[in-house]
Amino acid sequence: MKRFLLLLIFICLPVLTSCSMQGVNSAYTPSGAEASEADPGAGTHEVNITMEGGSGKAHIESPVSITESDGKITATLIWSSDKYDYVIVDGVKYENENPGGSSTFTVPVRSLDEPLELIGDTLAMSKPHEIEYRIIWGSTSDASDGSAGDTSGEETADDNGFGIRPAGFDDLTIGGMKPDGKLELEHAQGFDVLYYGNCRLIRIYGSGDFLLVPEKEQPPEGLPEDITVIKQPVGCSYIASTSVMDLIRQIGAMDCVKLAGLDANDWSVEEAADRIRDARMVYAGKYRSPDYELILSAGCDLAVENTMIYHDPQVKEKLEDLGIPVMVETSSYESDPLGRLEWIKLYGVLFGREKAADEYYSGAKNRIMGVSESPNSDLSVAVFYVTATGMINVRMPGDYITKMIEMAGGVYVPDSDTVKNRTGMGTLNMQAEDFYAAAADADVLIYNGTIDGDVDSVEDIAAKGAIFSKFRAVQDGKVYLLRGDFFQQPTAMADLIVDVHDILSGEDEDLTFLTKLNDK
Repeated sequence: MKRFLLLLIFICLPVLTSCSMQGVNSAYTPSGAEASEADPGAGTHEVNITMEGGSGKAHIESPVSITESDGKITATLIWSSDKYDYVIVDGVKYENENPGGSSTFTVPVRSLDEPLELIGDTLAMSKPHEIEYRIIWGSTSDASDGSAGDTSGEETADDNGFGIRPAGFDDLTIGGMKPDGKLELEHAQGFDVLYYGNCRLIRIYGSGDFLLVPEKEQPPEGLPEDITVIKQPVGCSYIASTSVMDLIRQIGAMDCVKLAGLDANDWSVEEAADRIRDARMVYAGKYRSPDYELILSAGCDLAVENTMIYHDPQVKEKLEDLGIPVMVETSSYESDPLGRLEWIKLYGVLFGREKAADEYYSGAKNRIMGVSESPNSDLSVAVFYVTATGMINVRMPGDYITKMIEMAGGVYVPDSDTVKNRTGMGTLNMQAEDFYAAAADADVLIYNGTIDGDVDSVEDIAAKGAIFSKFRAVQDGKVYLLRGDFFQQPTAMADLIVDVHDILSGEDEDLTFLTKLNDK
């Protein structure tokens, strides 16, 4: 009975905490943040992972051994290198358990439903160097053969990932005011904007409500406490979300960003890197460890974070205690590529660049629609990379990347009849033989260089497994590399869709984010 009560408290506590943080929006948590059905129960089992960060030269072996006992979860992380002397998880340092062999660490895991952020210290360089990594938990593996397991008959996440908008929102009364207009949205599901005279109410579903109030005006009396007030114009923001910086750049609002969550060398958005180098923007620390003194002294009037901040809620609370509004954006939950792109309209409202945002979105949408309305090629395309343990990581059918391929006129493989999405995640690890059975006849192969950048030629892929030489796309010379800077630039979706369309049309000489791989 005691174990049942402890388990019930363990399950309910995050829900109660989330409600206290998110106020009136707590009922509209994105489905990607809800408990998945990936938990196979107590004991020891293996879970496939996708790993982000670093140079790609060293990896944590997948699958990872997971142990669950008394409501606690631990993971045994085994590196492909012996050069890591410690890792840091949630501010706690864990020493290498296997000196002289593959660096090994046992670390706590809050949940298999959210990524694990860690810092690894490597001795492989001229001096010790801490590198940030992100582990995304995938499907449960059969410990005997490392397969992804049977996923048939499982339910999937909602298409839009946000649930249903609450009834009556369009007539929401705040401080005695009723809305006199609403921002028109075509594809985005994760936010809405209502107009109240000179004020704007932004609702990010599952995140919060934000009232934009002109600098010389006062918020309406009787405003609910769970609505965060942001004074406009926003002139000194701290942007910790990489994708948001790209959206801000495209609407010409970079002067409104004075503080950044990445240093110059970590940006693929060149304008952000250049602004840090010439001191128009200042690196103010990572999202999990910002420089509070610097942020406060700079007069920061807004911090924009992505959902990773919920792993370090004390940071959000500290910023808010300092009087800095914190907006957590959730555009990554959008499964529709145009939905993700339409978030640019939110930042148009936030930074007073609505016209620029509308124009950019319309132009990009017209480029995409011009391609997607052309006849389909019926040619098949697979997107993948090879993990450190030889598993094949693929995009799940229905993922926004696969929808981009379909918009470009292609047919994504493996299809939904081959793999079932039971976790709501965007990727899946497969055995090489299973991937060959599903994609051997694919017309085009795209290697995901955003995760594994150690690929410069077809031979580099073939070296990861002899089976790749048998793929038709390899024999036909239709293998391409997706560059590693793509995911920092959501506004590049139109470029990638056009790239894929051009490849399927036999024109691959002038590509933006894809590079044709040739023999050495």
